[in-house]
Amino acid sequence: MSAHVEGRLGLLGFAALIAASPGTARADVDDWFTVGLGAQYSYVGSGSEDAAEAPTRQFGFVSRLKVLKFLGAEVTTAFDEDPGSQRDRILSPRYQLGAMLNLVPTEYFNLFAVAGTGAQSAGDLFSVQGASTSLHFGPGLEVFVTDHVAVGGDVRWRLPGPAYIKDEVEAQIESQADALGREGQGTTAPTVEAEVGPRMWQANFTVSVYL
Repeated sequence: MSAHVEGRLGLLGFAALIAASPGTARADVDDWFTVGLGAQYSYVGSGSEDAAEAPTRQFGFVSRLKVLKFLGAEVTTAFDEDPGSQRDRILSPRYQLGAMLNLVPTEYFNLFAVAGTGAQSAGDLFSVQGASTSLHFGPGLEVFVTDHVAVGGDVRWRLPGPAYIKDEVEAQIESQADALGREGQGTTAPTVEAEVGPRMWQANFTVSVYL
């Protein structure tokens, strides 16, 4: 196991230890301001043959911040055995950054919506035009099993970012122009297919400890 993974496991274990320690002042899962750390399992379903080689299962860590009960943010890091090529990984990224809107934050559960970016390169998370950037959005639900522990799940739809789509469109036009040139039909304008880039959906299951 790499030092990077071991470090994250150690951080998660330390957070769980703090949460379990008696007498420690901690925020509840439904407080006005709280931070949660947890583990996440993801299943990625491909909606396109172009993404058939992408990993279908990922394990990782998730950090969530809740502010004023209705607002939140999350950062996730996923790990799997095969890093894949950039084309394969455009919709199963290692890193995700999302904004959360807690639609029904109650004492027992939280129904939320999330939207954000994903990327194979961490730096692309903050750039919609990044080479490895993808976009995601979808609904989710957390159920509070104790004052500080929540289990949850969400479904997200994923699509490539603008940079990937731009490259796909340019590649299609170039390929069709070359084909028309070879056939002696250079006067016919190349066309672009209606759907550019793969589409995927992702189901996430999380267990979080709120500090």
